[in-house]
Amino acid sequence: MAPSERKKPGYRVPRADKVREIIAEVMKDAMTVRSQTRLHDLVMERLRTRNEERVKLSQKRLRRIAAGMEGLELIILCRDGDRRDHRTNCPVCGTRMDDIKNSTLYGWTVSTGKLCALCHYWTGSRERIPIRYVFTIDRERYLKDRKEAL
Repeated sequence: MAPSERKKPGYRVPRADKVREIIAEVMKDAMTVRSQTRLHDLVMERLRTRNEERVKLSQKRLRRIAAGMEGLELIILCRDGDRRDHRTNCPVCGTRMDDIKNSTLYGWTVSTGKLCALCHYWTGSRERIPIRYVFTIDRERYLKDRKEAL
């Protein structure tokens, strides 16, 4: 099949800087979005109103772009898994995680877990599985509202 005969996809993938711009607009209006799915819906709605009907953006890519944005806090709610965690890349943003080191009484250094420098996801010796992502501009206000609701 010649390159000119290939069928072009019926959709377009937006550039990361365009997605960052739209996330910033959505967060300016909403302040806090309590789920990844809701943020995805809001961003896609804005993309479609800008004459970009046939655009595709996965929730995973949206989360990874948002995790790297300045001024946007990502709160990760997790559950405990059953197995030991040996992953090297962050399940939230995909970057390489650093070891959390601790000293023993004998002076040895041991790794007690891993920490992502970009999104601040952490895990200990047991697996922590992200179950919900909260995107917020004002972390303190979100935590205060959440505490009052309990």
